[in-house]
Amino acid sequence: MYPQLAPIDWNALVGGDADATAQIAARDRKLAAAAKLPGTVVALADRLEAQGALFSCTTDILAAEPLAARWYLDLAGLTRKLSVKLQPGWKAAGLTLSPETLAANREAGRVVTTDRLAGFAEWINGILAELHPTTARSAELALCTVLTITGARIDGQVRNLAGDDAVLILKSLLTAAFSIRGIAVETQCADESWEAWSPGVDLLARKRLRFGGRLVCEFVAGGNRPDIKVLLNDVVTLVGEVKGRSDLSNVWESWMPQISGHLQTWTAENSQAPRVFFGTIVTAEMIDGQTRGGTRHTGLRAFANNGILRAAYNLSNIVEGEPGAVAAFDDFVDRLKDTLGGS
Repeated sequence: MYPQLAPIDWNALVGGDADATAQIAARDRKLAAAAKLPGTVVALADRLEAQGALFSCTTDILAAEPLAARWYLDLAGLTRKLSVKLQPGWKAAGLTLSPETLAANREAGRVVTTDRLAGFAEWINGILAELHPTTARSAELALCTVLTITGARIDGQVRNLAGDDAVLILKSLLTAAFSIRGIAVETQCADESWEAWSPGVDLLARKRLRFGGRLVCEFVAGGNRPDIKVLLNDVVTLVGEVKGRSDLSNVWESWMPQISGHLQTWTAENSQAPRVFFGTIVTAEMIDGQTRGGTRHTGLRAFANNGILRAAYNLSNIVEGEPGAVAAFDDFVDRLKDTLGGS
């Protein structure tokens, strides 16, 4: 039931390009966001075109289409900051809350009063009439304009999520690795149902992955919880720490002591389950615990010798295709796969 992990390959562990990891994570987020556009923005464009409303906002459309307000703001090229600067205009139209707030409320499915919807429609139609003369309007122009603004917004959102890069990379690596091995891969939805994984799924939003119908990888943040918890038939069989770092600041003052504390806690709580470390930057000093100035600390090798650390993997090296790191991770996945066959 518990994976019999191979000894740590310390040479494959050293290194890491956190910038490369961040770029891979950003790519995955953007692709996941893009995969949703045909069913949201493009589908909305089709419905608006059928009503002759691609460039013309009405109260009824805003009430019926939760994404319509955002469509018209994007069609006008209006960002949050720019909308604020145009406050005299939308207030004069009778709009008593910001256009961004109205759009966000409708996107979330919240009801907005008819008066406010009417004020928004009057204000945005005036802007659209100036920006898009009737003779220049086309469905292609509308969709391309909106998708351009949507892409810029997605890019900004991705930049704000950089702190979750390492977890996203690990999820992506696991889903790809099990899929290649012919094991069924599922992700848990917000309503706790399971659906088959596909490359367009937003893995960051999915807290649980399931392989072979029984092996669950849980990514639930908070408190002293493991960053990854692996369960087989609801029994905890592995726990892990995932550390995504962009530099080596506070190594010994903060995050190495934190790793040590977590590993000790998980050893006490799940003594038979292997403890694993996944990181984006690992140096020889972090392994051996000795700084260049000669100061001694407790490093990853000491954790392993003490029995609180069973395995360690460098996510950046895996993403970069370093042979030793890739081989080590492949072996890790194979050991997890073996537990499915032997349980």
